[in-house]
Amino acid sequence: MFKIAVIGAGSVGFSLNFFKDFLLDGDLRSRGEIALMDISAERLSHAVTLVKILMGKLKAEAKITATTDLEEALAGAKYIITVIRTGTLASERLEYEIPRQYGVEQVVGDSLGPGGVFRGLRVLKALFEVADTAERVSPGAVWLNYVNPMSMNTIALNRRCRKVKVYGLCHGVQATHRALASFVGRTPEEIVTRCVGINHQAFFLKFTDLEGNDLYPELRKVMEDPASLPCHKEKVRFELFRRFGYFPTESSGHASEYVPYFRKRPELIERYCRSEVPVTGDDGIDYGPMTAGESGAAARINVLRQSSWPAYLQALLDGKKELDTTPSREYAMRIISAIENNRDYTANVNVMNEGLIPTLPPGATVEVPCLVNGSGIQPSRCLDYPEQCAALNRNMINVQLLGAEAALTGDRRKVHYAVAVDPLTAAVCSLEEIHEMTEKLLAALKTELDERFFK
Repeated sequence: MFKIAVIGAGSVGFSLNFFKDFLLDGDLRSRGEIALMDISAERLSHAVTLVKILMGKLKAEAKITATTDLEEALAGAKYIITVIRTGTLASERLEYEIPRQYGVEQVVGDSLGPGGVFRGLRVLKALFEVADTAERVSPGAVWLNYVNPMSMNTIALNRRCRKVKVYGLCHGVQATHRALASFVGRTPEEIVTRCVGINHQAFFLKFTDLEGNDLYPELRKVMEDPASLPCHKEKVRFELFRRFGYFPTESSGHASEYVPYFRKRPELIERYCRSEVPVTGDDGIDYGPMTAGESGAAARINVLRQSSWPAYLQALLDGKKELDTTPSREYAMRIISAIENNRDYTANVNVMNEGLIPTLPPGATVEVPCLVNGSGIQPSRCLDYPEQCAALNRNMINVQLLGAEAALTGDRRKVHYAVAVDPLTAAVCSLEEIHEMTEKLLAALKTELDERFFK
């Protein structure tokens, strides 16, 4: 038997994917145990109920335990999955609104920019507790982290941990693979891709059909057609593709925050970032269009979805809504299955850059294809990474490295350094303005940050 500890299991909107994939895998559920852990007993009870409903629907028995005690959940775990969320919507709003006062127009703000730096500082305070506990009670565990800001967290956790290996997982590569297929009229099974870079800014170096024919010429035709829907919905990503030669991961909303080109002037935001997208609550209610590029759009979407979530969750708990039992596209359980069964599987994983992409800093994390089997997670090297892609990545990595160092050391100056070198912030603010903005954020979020920053 082996144990999988899911930390933040009460976030059932996401963690249900893991429970479902676990139960659908006959080998995993016969030999594995899932320990559900959340600091909220109420949310944890919801997770347990939904797992039991899934077990009934799938006619699949499995060993499931639940606890609000972190050490109990982690004790003896061979695998750790973290899906925690820290703070409140009020905290997120501050991370949007204070930078906006200085002209920094973020959209999501969870991976880079002032919002990404401060979210990292907030969430690492909790993740360090997980790390220190795991080092004591589950040495040798494989830790699969889903919590953003992915790169900053993965750097900091790998530097802090000595007995536990931390990997970062995201679904941007899978989602963009599917999007690219649809853009050129193929199914995901009809294309072959190779994606390399860093989390939220990796590039598809290979995009072919099954016979090896390059599909980038077809994508360029889509890009040059002003009537094409993909080109309208993904203005930023297609512009990056046009100017840098390779298509990037993540949405255009995300991508626009990571570079200095699209959000520094109102006319640029209007040209590249005004894309109306439908917003649907978890209860299936259509809330109408939302301007995806608008500052703080993600916060408002979160408010809408969280306001709809209690009713939707209750409908699931009461059996009035059907639980989806199709396999998810998440990597976690497939990676665990590949290791346990010594079966080859390939996934893009965030790992420390130990010579994997030589043109990127060695202290960074990179998102590269990895071979997974009984030997563990084995990253591939990329010796032909285009220099223009590396240049864009390095601008993000500067923020990630300094943010991780700030979290690890409690050095207030490094918080300032991290925000100051952010590409978008530097494009619109003076150093004096950046200093003032960072101090405001530190003061506004003081109760959620490590006390070391205020000594």
